[in-house]
Amino acid sequence: MYGPPADSRQQLAPVEIFDIPEVYLSCFALGLLLSILALWRRPPTAVRAALFIAGQTIILTAPLAFLLDDWVYGSFPTIDKAGSMAFYLDGVHERMMSDPLGSFHDPAARLIGVHIGHLWVTAFFDIFVSPMGAFNAQALLYPALGWFSAWLLFREVTGNPRVSLLMAFPFGMGLHVFRDLNWYTIEKAAIFWVPLFLYFCLRAWKYGGRDRWLAAAVLVLSTWMNIYLGMLNAMMMGFSALALWMSGDQHRRRFLGTCCVAALALSPLAIWQWSLMQGGSQLASPEAFLWERAALDSFSLSPFRWNRLEVHRSLNVVALGVAFWGLRRSRWVGAVRLGSMAALLFFMLSLGPIINGTGLENPIYMATRAVVPGFWRVAKPEVFFHLTWLMLLGIASIQAHRSGWSKRTTGLWYVLFVIGWLFMVRTHPAYPPMTVPVGTTLAPDWAERVFQP
Repeated sequence: MYGPPADSRQQLAPVEIFDIPEVYLSCFALGLLLSILALWRRPPTAVRAALFIAGQTIILTAPLAFLLDDWVYGSFPTIDKAGSMAFYLDGVHERMMSDPLGSFHDPAARLIGVHIGHLWVTAFFDIFVSPMGAFNAQALLYPALGWFSAWLLFREVTGNPRVSLLMAFPFGMGLHVFRDLNWYTIEKAAIFWVPLFLYFCLRAWKYGGRDRWLAAAVLVLSTWMNIYLGMLNAMMMGFSALALWMSGDQHRRRFLGTCCVAALALSPLAIWQWSLMQGGSQLASPEAFLWERAALDSFSLSPFRWNRLEVHRSLNVVALGVAFWGLRRSRWVGAVRLGSMAALLFFMLSLGPIINGTGLENPIYMATRAVVPGFWRVAKPEVFFHLTWLMLLGIASIQAHRSGWSKRTTGLWYVLFVIGWLFMVRTHPAYPPMTVPVGTTLAPDWAERVFQP
């Protein structure tokens, strides 16, 4: 199974193309209009890229854009999604911000942790639509932001906006993102924070100045949004600082200063999270997190799966091939060397405590668990593969740029990417359906059932 079994209360919404052809046509018309506006040469390149990405996302995810307040995007109810809705309606995010000290005794706060940022995003959209529509709006926004943020990073590396737009597509619009939108809490799909943080880190390394403050701000916001994403960003920042220092890079002191600023900015959230994890009843023991959670939600070598998703469908095989071509043809210098080292490290972490298919203990994962404070709470090491995939796509962008892909060649590959996406992602069983809303509330005894002495 790709995800949890369907709840007995779940009902599919009548949203097939022949049920509501006018909605699909509206999505196509709006998306096409935005894509055409992107051809206008007067706006800055980033604005044109944002218009194109927004238009294409609306078309590819149709009919979502015109049904935000009608149905639920994805399976519903699931434990994660129904729980997230119930905690939002319960107002845990408001209690935590109004009384941070009181959160130490709030079971909802101790369960969720400091990453309540997505609930505040929901509260913002809730001004305009219903709470359900607010979650749907984020489901439409996050794939587009993932695509755009990866484009920012790749363009900064290559200076080539076209190949960057092409190779960023599989990151934001990957099957893994839509699988998370289908069954799990909304913040898991907000992977745009990872390339956005690396973009500002790269600019801070090059120029310093305000970019180091922006990198620190993004690190804090990504952690507030989702602790896993904040952890990925912090670990990548630390790895980059170590690699640059050992290489004798001329800007290593500047980047180390950026790391210090980011660490100081993050420290209040880190202390708050550590305090929430101390004392009283716990979700589970460290051993339970390791063998009952982390050992299951990982990248598997046999069968070859990214957390139960087939690799040939969750990854774009053409982009993957170009990345390996770039690794083979490069001299392992600069961005390619750093990207390849990071890709390998985070791939090893994504395998979890046991390398599935071999039965061997993963020494990289276990060593990291022993050294990094709080790492024992990692329940989904498969998230580390997001960074591996991002690094490989970045290397593919570098290789496509070096090969001098023309505008026509890049456009042709994009058409093929979209066709492949329709067959590999849109038709996959893990792609989100639309379902009928179901009322959900927190059970009176939920805390007693979740926490253990």
